[in-house]
Amino acid sequence: MNISQAKQIALPSFLSRLGYEPVANKKGQLWYRSPLRHETEPSFKVNPDINAWYDFAEGKGGDIIDFVKEHQRVSTVADALSCIRRVQGNEPLARQEHLPLPKRPTEPAITLESIGPIKSKALLAYLKKRGVSIPLAASHIQEAHYVCDGKRYFGLAFANDSGGYELRNPMWKGTLGTKDITTIEGATKERVAVFEGFFDYLTAVTMNRGALDETAIILNSVAFRERAMEKLKAWGTPHVDLYRDNDTAGLALLEYIGRELPGATITDKAELYARKNDLNEWFTDGGIAGQVNRA
Repeated sequence: MNISQAKQIALPSFLSRLGYEPVANKKGQLWYRSPLRHETEPSFKVNPDINAWYDFAEGKGGDIIDFVKEHQRVSTVADALSCIRRVQGNEPLARQEHLPLPKRPTEPAITLESIGPIKSKALLAYLKKRGVSIPLAASHIQEAHYVCDGKRYFGLAFANDSGGYELRNPMWKGTLGTKDITTIEGATKERVAVFEGFFDYLTAVTMNRGALDETAIILNSVAFRERAMEKLKAWGTPHVDLYRDNDTAGLALLEYIGRELPGATITDKAELYARKNDLNEWFTDGGIAGQVNRA
């Protein structure tokens, strides 16, 4: 069996041979309690149309070979193919001990001391390094001084819809208050631009030489995609421009929006920066160099 032959094997059938059955079928998407650890609520999804899987709790996904490498804890494609051959031949595999995801340590509380216009030379240099026009970004971000775990810090602050702030400096990122999406209303909701992070939004503003005409939603985390979807459905938005990251989570986001808005036109803007992780990285590495004044 070679790689091409292995990828022709239907994942649901393969999982069934291993003893895993879906617990839900949502619009053709099969949901499982993850084979990669113990859990009570399904977070592992298989898309039969593209024969791919994605584990939302771990942020991992891929094809059958990627799954076997994770499930059997093997590091090479050759070992994964060997496992697949054995399963297809009804040979048992060694049972792996899959533990629950470890609990994330609680982040220390952040207390805001002051917030206002950006004055710090370090933060201004940080914006310049990220290719963001400081005058154009000034209406969207501020400088926050805060205390975290008994120590004082400062960073960029980007407000969200719940009154919280996304905090960034060259060494750290976090959230002050409640984490949420950020909605920036434009002249129309007939076309909405969706960004994963606020640096991508500020990059788009820089490229556009000013605020976008369309309304923008910044997720601040792909975990908030459902909250963004509530707005898109309420507005009846017929066209979405998606500025996603070029990774597995970004692909899952694209698929999710397409599935939830079947009548809308979804433009995958990641095609513009296909060789980079996101819009900001592409722009700072020379995308449309010289066409935008970043001063």
